[in-house]
Amino acid sequence: KRRGSLFGCPYRVQQCDPTFGEMAAGMHAAARGQLGAPLSSFRSFANVHDLDTTEPVEIHLLSEAKSQQAVRVLQKRARTLRPMARSRAVTKSLLQCQERTGQVSSPGSQRTDDTASGETQRKAKDKPAALAAAVKTWLSQHLYSLLPVLSWTRELTCSSARSDIIAGTTVAIMAIPQSMSYASIAGLPYIYGMYAACIPTFVYAIFGQSRQLAVGPVAMVSLLISAGLEGQLSEEQCPVWYEMGGFSSGKTQRDLCPEEYIKLAILTAMLVGVLQITAMVLRLGFLASFLGHPVTSGFTSGAAIIIGLSQLKYLFGFEVEKSELIYVTVTAFAEQIGKGNTRWVTLALGMLSFLFLIGAKQASKRWSRLTHLAPLAPLICCVVSTLLLWLCEPLRTEHHVDTVKEIPSGLMPWSVGGWELRNIPQVLPTALSATLIGYMESIAIGKNLAAKHGYELEAGQELLALGMSNLLGAMLSCYPVTGSFSRSAVSNATGATSQLAGLITAIIMLCTLCFLTPLFYHLPKFVLGAIVISSVAPLVAYWEALKLWRVKRLDAFLWVAAFFGVLFLGVLPGMALAVGFSLVIVIYQSARPQIAILWRIPGTTIYRNIKQESSGAFVPHIFIARIGSSMYFANASFVKDTLLAYVADLEEVNSTEYIVLEMSPVVSVDSTAMHILEDVVTDFRNRRVHIAFAMVGNRLNRTFEKGGLTTLVGEHWFFHTVHDAVVGCLRHQQAKRQQILTMAQRPGARSEAALAAIEDVHVTGVAPIESVAEESADRSDVEAQFGAVGWDEDTLQIEENPVFPGNEIGCSNDLHSSCTVIFINLTKDVPMIMSEISALFQQRLITVCRANIEAMGDSYSMLEHVQRRAEHVYHVRSLETQGKLEESQLREVKSELEGIIYRHLDQSSAQ
Repeated sequence: KRRGSLFGCPYRVQQCDPTFGEMAAGMHAAARGQLGAPLSSFRSFANVHDLDTTEPVEIHLLSEAKSQQAVRVLQKRARTLRPMARSRAVTKSLLQCQERTGQVSSPGSQRTDDTASGETQRKAKDKPAALAAAVKTWLSQHLYSLLPVLSWTRELTCSSARSDIIAGTTVAIMAIPQSMSYASIAGLPYIYGMYAACIPTFVYAIFGQSRQLAVGPVAMVSLLISAGLEGQLSEEQCPVWYEMGGFSSGKTQRDLCPEEYIKLAILTAMLVGVLQITAMVLRLGFLASFLGHPVTSGFTSGAAIIIGLSQLKYLFGFEVEKSELIYVTVTAFAEQIGKGNTRWVTLALGMLSFLFLIGAKQASKRWSRLTHLAPLAPLICCVVSTLLLWLCEPLRTEHHVDTVKEIPSGLMPWSVGGWELRNIPQVLPTALSATLIGYMESIAIGKNLAAKHGYELEAGQELLALGMSNLLGAMLSCYPVTGSFSRSAVSNATGATSQLAGLITAIIMLCTLCFLTPLFYHLPKFVLGAIVISSVAPLVAYWEALKLWRVKRLDAFLWVAAFFGVLFLGVLPGMALAVGFSLVIVIYQSARPQIAILWRIPGTTIYRNIKQESSGAFVPHIFIARIGSSMYFANASFVKDTLLAYVADLEEVNSTEYIVLEMSPVVSVDSTAMHILEDVVTDFRNRRVHIAFAMVGNRLNRTFEKGGLTTLVGEHWFFHTVHDAVVGCLRHQQAKRQQILTMAQRPGARSEAALAAIEDVHVTGVAPIESVAEESADRSDVEAQFGAVGWDEDTLQIEENPVFPGNEIGCSNDLHSSCTVIFINLTKDVPMIMSEISALFQQRLITVCRANIEAMGDSYSMLEHVQRRAEHVYHVRSLETQGKLEESQLREVKSELEGIIYRHLDQSSAQ
């Protein structure tokens, strides 16, 4: 066997799947894999079949200078992820600068007053120059990141510009009918959708980092606007609606008071922009994480149904009461159909348009030559149907097919004067939901596209770009916008390479607004309804609920809560219900952190979770637990109660004298957790149980020192590893029992029989890590008998005596990916035992991939009672299964190995 193989075992390198089809958390499952294929350059790295799997691989280390440089880079990034720490560092730097510039000479200085005065004047003159240099440096460092347009314009080439022009034109053709449809969903005139597809797209091209993201009106945000603003106009703003009875009238404020409703929608866009820019400054993008994938998927599925039902009226040709509640809409449809109000010609033409749009999507996926058919299908539908309505007058007069009619042309009006800030409380809930949903959708699409094309996307800059798009758009009569999945997919598929594609889209939309709006007069409404329904139909991801039910039923419950909450409670109440359930689950799980119980793999110093390792063993009288998360006021009491319960349950099986807490997952503790830890330490000490802490991080250690916990516990109870903590506990146990033995031997202290019992269980010089159960029971009985004697912690003499395992055999199928690992520890080295072990393996059809035998004990040769020990480690595989040993085979091998070892030990004792 060549030494380069993995423990001597052949292994196979599987080809990696380079498909970046998985969307970021929070993006809908229906969108996965539809944004196009990744770059071909990524595929070249995945072809690894020709690698020599037996070739040795040497581990190289980065140079010390490079390693230190990497540390500085990572620490700088860590500071940017902690805004409070960064602000403290900036404040400290400014204070130091102020101290340096404000220093004056002391009275005892040897400089003369004139010299000091001259130096002060020179510093005063240098301050403006220094300030100008600092500003210039800051601008050079941050201007290019704040304005990506300064970067991508310098990288344009003729080829990339041609691709961007094609992509931008295609997206614009698709955006014209889509923006009109989405404006209808929001309850706004069609022209405002076109406004929203123009100005924000232009602004994002200046501030945005994504080269393929298409920003503009989208269905989900439009639905949020419609659901959130309905009924928010005051009686002063819309008196007619209140005179007619409000919601009971069946009329909507957008129909009765359209101008005031439009002002409210534009004010919402302004507030969304302000919120997104504020979130960027305060680094609050993490709040979007509270909308997990199940909540977003369920919300999107329910909202897609609401959107689709709201557009069905255009296909059926009658008006129904507009509602975000599914049972109201379905009831209204049933009544209208029952009354015979269906316009069958409109329905037939609408269904033909819908089937054409769906067929175009399927054809573009199936045949590469028809790739451009899907983005062009909405425009084709609009052109054909407009010509049909224009040429065929009976469709308009006899069959009453509704059309868009007149749309105002010209530039978008200035709308800042219509911002009524007193209405901010009315639109704030809608703005918050639009901010959250819009950011999640945009960042998910943008990061997916960035990963496909090999560039990075900074979440903070995206918040700024979206915020500026909404804020500047609100100044020019736009309602809230975000990144569009369908148009971004088209932009990516048609070869967009930079933000120039967005500029082209904005220019074409501007030209359309100025010159082409009269052409939309005969555009039928059923086409716009069919476009919306075909766009949202794939978003109803019922299969996602089935998958979540198989993976994790709690996530399936969140999906169902969001889905039915949106359908039966409304868009905003349904989302609030699902987010509330998510927060309850997060709080519940954080308040009940996982406490893993660890045991030792025999023959090793490895301690693993009892759920991960099936063949471990506990150390007598030592309970080891790992706290699974940081401790704070909500979960500290749970940790205490759980430890008390575990110790009480083990009283009859393995009474606890020491508790080792592995603290590596604990990053921080608050003051409440500190008090509870102090209570835990004091409570257990009163029960004669000591607590040791292992693997405490630097940050946590500083908190313990400042809070006084280190002093209370004692520094000698803090250890670097779990094994060190176990060794420390055993040495303390040895010293404690030695002191009890000494005190019990005093004249008249105990009977001769009692002294003999103590001496029988006392181990001279060495405290083994694991002993037999009978000896453990005897020790407990002796300490119970001599509990009144006690011991004095201050005078306890803990010696650094050697601690090592006894005669043990351990097996694990979890420590190696392809081999079973067998550990054998012998307190006395047995010559030629390896030949018998090899014969056993050969008899059992077990191949040894790697063997490591180490004899130890020379370093302790000055101690007479320490013998030469041996440790054996075997990596083995079964020849029958060409893999790891099965559990039954492993138990049989372990039993036979124990027979071999104890036979040799018995022979050695007899000699």
